[in-house]
Amino acid sequence: MSLSHGPLALVLPIVWLLSLPTVILMFKRLRRVPTLGSSLVRILLFALEVALTVLVLISCSHLGCAREKAWQVRCIHNLHKICSVVLVYAQDWDEHFPPRQKWMDAAKTHLPPEELSQVFTCPSAYSPFGYAFNSALGSLPWEQISDPTGTVMLFECDAAKPNIHGGLRNLPQIPRHSEGDNYGFTDGHTKWKRRIFANSLRWKP
Repeated sequence: MSLSHGPLALVLPIVWLLSLPTVILMFKRLRRVPTLGSSLVRILLFALEVALTVLVLISCSHLGCAREKAWQVRCIHNLHKICSVVLVYAQDWDEHFPPRQKWMDAAKTHLPPEELSQVFTCPSAYSPFGYAFNSALGSLPWEQISDPTGTVMLFECDAAKPNIHGGLRNLPQIPRHSEGDNYGFTDGHTKWKRRIFANSLRWKP
């Protein structure tokens, strides 16, 4: 069984915490009996406690990785949903992308009210708004996009206010997801890319 799944990941820290007082008490009692047997028992107890500590640390590390992976998936889901509604907006407005200063307002008109409080926020971000619109696409006709599958439409950013737009320089200072960032492209698909490849993406139509 994986340490990052099931009850084992929850049980190990509890067992470790409960065992500490017992082991300490046994150590104190065994020290009063300086025999070879008591020394061996103390060594075994120490080895057992070290092994349990290592398992707890591994379990906690795996839980953190699993949580981060779940946040990355949620972020990708958010971007995919926003990309979809921006493209719906473009269809409604004669195949034109929304104005860059009002791209989020345009997207909101095609989202159900119950999703508005979460879809524009990345779970891994500390800022209230987690995504920005590619400024180069503001009010641009769809026909001017030469590479829809490769042109960035939405990307991660740290924003304190809505309708943030920009480009490569507006990416978060520190990548949020495994040394990389999530992107939404003008054909509607989303993808994670390592930060070192951000400059190679297509930012101009």
